[in-house]
Amino acid sequence: MSTEQSESAPQGETQTAPAVDITQQATTPTATTRVKNPKRVAAGKRVSERTQLAREQQKKAAEAYYNLVNNKAEATTAAPEPAPTTEGESPKSSGEKNSSLSTTQWLAVASIVVSLVGIYYKREELKAVFDKKTPVPAPEPARVEPEPARATQPKGLKKMI
Repeated sequence: MSTEQSESAPQGETQTAPAVDITQQATTPTATTRVKNPKRVAAGKRVSERTQLAREQQKKAAEAYYNLVNNKAEATTAAPEPAPTTEGESPKSSGEKNSSLSTTQWLAVASIVVSLVGIYYKREELKAVFDKKTPVPAPEPARVEPEPARATQPKGLKKMI
């Protein structure tokens, strides 16, 4: 209780016990000092620096990707600018590439063409093989001789006497 309350309290009542000091340390008053391993501390600092740098790089990459996507979206919604035309020059003679397919796509088309040509020539080879008429062998004349008698003993078992 505070002093003001104790003064205003009537004299006939008994006072309660004084309040407990809650600021006291609950553990032993002597602090135990812990010695940290300096190698571990340095390693922890290096790891935290690396992770911080990695996060910054990820943020930069995400911003660059976001800007790229936004620029593409703006370019597709904006009206295309008309190409400058020059008289006397064909559009193919300009130094720019006008290819609509990427290198990988061209390679895929080429492999399909090669496989189709291979199938065509293989078909021609097979046709040539099957078109050759093989002579049909003449039937053999019937045998007049009787077949020899079979042995009565089994082939796998022999008597050992």
